[in-house]
Amino acid sequence: MGYVVLHLDKSPSNEAAMTAHIARTQMPPNADPSRTHLNRELIAFPEGVADRTQAINYRLAHAGLTRKI
Repeated sequence: MGYVVLHLDKSPSNEAAMTAHIARTQMPPNADPSRTHLNRELIAFPEGVADRTQAINYRLAHAGLTRKI
């Protein structure tokens, strides 16, 4: 049985390492490369959004949030 991993850490200002881990652009040493075809994308990016950083910025821009300061 597989497991789902959910990261709830505060993202550093440069989240390139986390994005590379999630997108599997850099294979971690404990991952089995022969099983990567079993990975599934559970959430699709909005129209015109190509990567995780753009998706975060898109979500913040369209969330209807206002700065308190």
